[in-house]
Amino acid sequence: MTFRGATLQHWLGPAMRVGAAAAFILAMACTVLPVLAQSVTRPAPKSLEAPKALALSPPTPTVSRLLTGTGFFVDDDGHLLTAAHVIQGCVRVLVGKEDNRTLAKVIALSTHRDLALLKVPKTMGIAAVFPKANAAVASDMVFASAYDQLAGLKIGGGVIANSRVTGYGESGALAIDAPVTFGASGAPVLDRLGLVQGVVSRRTSINRVLAVAATDAKAFLIANGVRIAEDDRPQIAGSASRAHRAASLSARVVCQQN
Repeated sequence: MTFRGATLQHWLGPAMRVGAAAAFILAMACTVLPVLAQSVTRPAPKSLEAPKALALSPPTPTVSRLLTGTGFFVDDDGHLLTAAHVIQGCVRVLVGKEDNRTLAKVIALSTHRDLALLKVPKTMGIAAVFPKANAAVASDMVFASAYDQLAGLKIGGGVIANSRVTGYGESGALAIDAPVTFGASGAPVLDRLGLVQGVVSRRTSINRVLAVAATDAKAFLIANGVRIAEDDRPQIAGSASRAHRAASLSARVVCQQN
């Protein structure tokens, strides 16, 4: 067949050659592109770090002053009674006995009565016993001391009494003639039976000391849910050392202030 004077093969030849070349290029592309696609595959992203909290830990309180008082245990659950002014203004309160020291929580505070209730994980020693009905009267011999002085007072046979009841002062406070030293605030006042007749509060003259009476101390504890022990029977023998009894009940109270 001729087309304007040329054969069909003459006209189709170049087109067939162009088509063959295109087919070859297409086949090569189908072979190479998957390889290229594999070669540029991105690696899996690394796992992201866990988000960090923006909140800062509370700063440790700066302590520049330490005040020391005394307290005594009032039950078997770690409740401790002391004077309110011993723990006022503290950034941290610690309770220590012998080689043990632990952080204390303030449960209740009465500035009117000058009493504070503390709580530690467990009672160190034994719990105090309050009188059920017998109250101290004038001329009764009693015992009171700061915790840090008790070790010296236990030497030998100990001390039976070191103070004398003179009566009752303002607001019904128990008044005693006592040689108590600094650090005695919050100490128990023990009678001849080993019962707690008061809680040392403040000194009003050289030897005159006022203590919160047992009736007020018991009311404060009961109002704050403490199950106290009451008894009018002796807790120690008549000739036994009250210093040893006080040491078994008491602990050091440390107020850290900034």
